[in-house]
Amino acid sequence: MLNKLALVVVTPPESDWDAAELRVLVDGRDIARECFDAGPNYDPDYVLGEAGRLAPGDEPRTVRIAEAECIAECCGALSVRMRREDSEIVWYDWENTSDRAEVPTEEFRFSAAQYEAELERASRDRSWEWPARTLSRLLQEALRADPGVLGDWDSELCFAIPRDASVELTFYTPPHTPRGAYYHLSRMIGVTDEPAEEQVKRVLAGLRARDPRDEAMILGGSAGAGALRGVRYRDRY
Repeated sequence: MLNKLALVVVTPPESDWDAAELRVLVDGRDIARECFDAGPNYDPDYVLGEAGRLAPGDEPRTVRIAEAECIAECCGALSVRMRREDSEIVWYDWENTSDRAEVPTEEFRFSAAQYEAELERASRDRSWEWPARTLSRLLQEALRADPGVLGDWDSELCFAIPRDASVELTFYTPPHTPRGAYYHLSRMIGVTDEPAEEQVKRVLAGLRARDPRDEAMILGGSAGAGALRGVRYRDRY
């Protein structure tokens, strides 16, 4: 009998960690929770969509299911080998490099049709997102699609992160700019009740109209870089 794959996203406070997690279930079993407690399952956007980290390739490969909260090289990760066999996808040779070192002993076989349909369904499903998460995703997509929004201010996007009821936009001024100093900046963007798409338009208009560095806090950079524009220093990331 073939196994069945299910992908479930859990978000804070359901998650044991302060982030969204993609739980990978095999016949209803959460394999990572059974044998790995050094860190969370991966963020859904890290696994699904264009990343396609669970998608089978032409050759067998090793895929990480979960990683230690620090890094895999420090406290371990949970991995499995994956291969395609005609109309089936096979998971085998599990490895757990954390202190627990427990792994499933059995091989899992999935119908390729069911497996790939579940990947596609989970990639499209955004019902789990909260407002700040949606805004951060759409804002990041828009800024990557149009790098000139920040580029006009000698800046480049790092990322946008949801923070409760706001989004933290982080960006940096690279050392090749005319001023020759590097600094890493952050500014908070409040989330409103407007549709997320409208909020993105408003935020982009504001970024085009006024230098975002003027209202940013400095996270780091070259010596004295913050004094170039009088940006404030923040002592945490």
